Amino acid sequence: MELKETVQGEDAIRMAETITREGGTFSISFYHYSRSKGVASDQLTTYHGCRCRKPLPRDKWSVDSKNYFLFDTADGKPKMCYKVLIRYIGFQNQDNRLKKVIWYE
Repeated sequence: MELKETVQGEDAIRMAETITREGGTFSISFYHYSRSKGVASDQLTTYHGCRCRKPLPRDKWSVDSKNYFLFDTADGKPKMCYKVLIRYIGFQNQDNRLKKVIWYE
């Protein structure tokens, strides 16, 4: 997957929150991480038609909550992932073209 467009991580999060407020959606690809097993998946998981969400009462934080990105899938299922494990993001107002997310330079 050759992607020429990139976006800084914090900018990607801000853009996802903004597009959600405006009624739009985004696509996201990230690696799952299991703290109990201490390993990250070696396969990207991708969801389309996502929207940012607020924390649910049942959400449990084993680390500082600012490390997580909370979103709902197109079918309304609540999901969360570590922000730094987000690799690609695309926005509805940009034809959902995936951009590589850069966290550190």
